Amino acid sequence: MKNIFTASKVLLPLLVAVALASCNPDRRPDDVLDDKAMASFLSEAYLLESFYAIESNYSYDAMTPEVLGAYDDILARHHVSREDIERSLEYYSKHPDQYAAIQEQARQIVEQQTGADTISASLEDTRLVL
Repeated sequence: MKNIFTASKVLLPLLVAVALASCNPDRRPDDVLDDKAMASFLSEAYLLESFYAIESNYSYDAMTPEVLGAYDDILARHHVSREDIERSLEYYSKHPDQYAAIQEQARQIVEQQTGADTISASLEDTRLVL
């Protein structure tokens, strides 16, 4: 009888700890792009929108149909759908610290790809037109 009480004193807290650890509300869902995939997608999206913004004299409304069509190529290259991106953006909008880190990764990718020394570190004003 004493062994049962001793075992329950050890097992019960262990089981509770495992149960609590598995119910982490901040854990990224499986259907949300991870940081690396999201940063890679965003870097291409930022380059695309920058190009069309310049071509359309910074009129986002004028560039929307062309950008939407060009996004299809980016989505295909990353093997994701618009719904995947929307779901990911929704998740990261609720986790702004993670999203800020992803935007920084995307900024670094753009700088590497373009050879630019600096681009605006503030990407909060950049909007994705999906």
